[in-house]
Amino acid sequence: MKPILLIFILLAFLSTNCNKHSILSLNKKQKQIIAFVPLDDYNMIEIDPVIKEISGFYNKQVIVLHSVNIPGKFFNTALKQYSADSIIMLLSHLYNDTIVEIIGLIHNPVFTIKEVKPVPYYSENIFGMGYQPGNACVVSDFKFKTTDTKIFNQRLRNVIIHEVGHNLGLSHCPDDKCIMSKNNGNITTLDNSGNDYCNKCRNILNR
Repeated sequence: MKPILLIFILLAFLSTNCNKHSILSLNKKQKQIIAFVPLDDYNMIEIDPVIKEISGFYNKQVIVLHSVNIPGKFFNTALKQYSADSIIMLLSHLYNDTIVEIIGLIHNPVFTIKEVKPVPYYSENIFGMGYQPGNACVVSDFKFKTTDTKIFNQRLRNVIIHEVGHNLGLSHCPDDKCIMSKNNGNITTLDNSGNDYCNKCRNILNR
């Protein structure tokens, strides 16, 4: 078989395989599951109120999968942080026809590489990351952890909804009160942010 034909068949297979999966929908009638994945020693019992909040916000069943140990090769010894991109790729394998969104939670700091020309750079000051669009995201509470449970739960909830918003295809929003605001990477702005997608972002999701 010619190489070009083989590549064409492979691409066709991958396209078909991806298209058969559902995408998280805000449609209340559509039965879909959002899965939380604790990474390493993340304690899910402590954030049960947040899990319930996410279930109610998207009106979807939410489950908690078994903990996943992060491979040591994901750790950048120079930055002393884990690669968010590598974690997302690991989590994306859990995606199927039923589980349409995977949310990984980690206590350790994470980083990504910004592909900005002419020189890519490490972005270390992040609360989480989700591809636009995508089916998995990762949230690190390292930079917004606090002993105030109420404030912590609110921060975690909003960061999760922000990253899931990217997975749904949303870009950063110029509205500071929108949960998709690009300024929500800052603690002060995050604490003063709105708790929902703005009307403009909602309209994009409902198309």
